[in-house]
Amino acid sequence: MRIYFIRHGIAEAFASDDKRRGLTFEGRMKLEDTFSKFAKEFKKEGITDYRIFCSTYQRSMETAEILSEYLGEPYSIKQYLGGCTTKELMYRLELSRKKCYILISHEPYISNWIFELTGEDVIVSRGSIHKIDI
Repeated sequence: MRIYFIRHGIAEAFASDDKRRGLTFEGRMKLEDTFSKFAKEFKKEGITDYRIFCSTYQRSMETAEILSEYLGEPYSIKQYLGGCTTKELMYRLELSRKKCYILISHEPYISNWIFELTGEDVIVSRGSIHKIDI
């Protein structure tokens, strides 16, 4: 199984509710650049059996929307991507029975999942993409 972990793009500093913080203009522009390159490489790999999942947070959904446009694949919103254990994450992914997942989520969840799955301690910047094969 291959997993691409993507941290949402640069978001607004303040909102009435953390879940409602959307992407900034700068965040959108940086994601456009990152995802245009990612989509070309991803398509070259010929992966067709995959899903795009994002958390319920506004910035995560907006990030997924941009990626979805580049890949031509719809995304699904998953509440557990707002924070769950690695065991729960893997259980839920295994239920979906796909070979590849693109997961758009948040810190510190992404770095924790990567560490628990690979033993690697990584820095997860906004808009960054991290690929692991399990």
